[in-house]
Amino acid sequence: MSFFNQIIGQHDETNILGLNKELRALFVYNKFSRIDKSILFVVNSLYEANMYYQILSNYTNDVLLFPMDDFLTSEALALSPELRATRLETLKELCINKKIVVTNLMGFLRFLPSKEIFKKKFIKLKINNDIKIDEFVNKLYDLGYTRETLITKTGEIAVRGFVIDVFPLGNKNPVRIEFWGDTIDSIREFNVDNQLTINNLNEIIIYPYTEFVIDNNSINNNNNSQSDIQKYLRPSSIIDYINDGEIFIDDYNSIISSYELLCNEMLEYKVN
Repeated sequence: MSFFNQIIGQHDETNILGLNKELRALFVYNKFSRIDKSILFVVNSLYEANMYYQILSNYTNDVLLFPMDDFLTSEALALSPELRATRLETLKELCINKKIVVTNLMGFLRFLPSKEIFKKKFIKLKINNDIKIDEFVNKLYDLGYTRETLITKTGEIAVRGFVIDVFPLGNKNPVRIEFWGDTIDSIREFNVDNQLTINNLNEIIIYPYTEFVIDNNSINNNNNSQSDIQKYLRPSSIIDYINDGEIFIDDYNSIISSYELLCNEMLEYKVN
């Protein structure tokens, strides 16, 4: 039995055939509206995943995309930071609410930490909380954030004495956290262009900016590829994040054919 079938075989799934794409999306949405569970909608390619995501977005705001490049070599070369941010947003949202998640075959096969480990890594900060600055910065490194002199985009931090700027996943603007010793004195959202304060916050949650999240904080996440995660824990998949939700498969035979082709490409890649 293939790895794909092993994962699918552990859950109830529905194979969608005989409908056009608009009706298939509507079928999934109607099912979602009648159950109190998340739904995973697995399609063959990234193009199809984007297409179904757009169609479902016309019916509900509770639809997410978990996209991966269709090409095996993308993992070895350079992964799209935009696709990574979208995947992480999806994982974050699945830890909070039920959703429809559309993914392609490569996204379905993506190695992930368990939902429990991913949630465990959330950093919750409140004004007057005590935390050592060095400990906080190391936690941010553990979550995949990188240090810069000035932050300009999501996933960056800047450290200046007792002031730490961080651009968290999911935020439209970065935040500035000021310490008085080891105590959080203020949390302010600010404009990245002029550095002026937009508003003051009482608390904030900082979410992981990497899928390489493990229990061992001594591992440098930036120096490991996602495939290395299996060295440190038993990898999960996007299925783990929908709990006991339902799985819908768009054209099962086509996906199986693509999976078998992918396995052959992996064998050739290893040989070469």
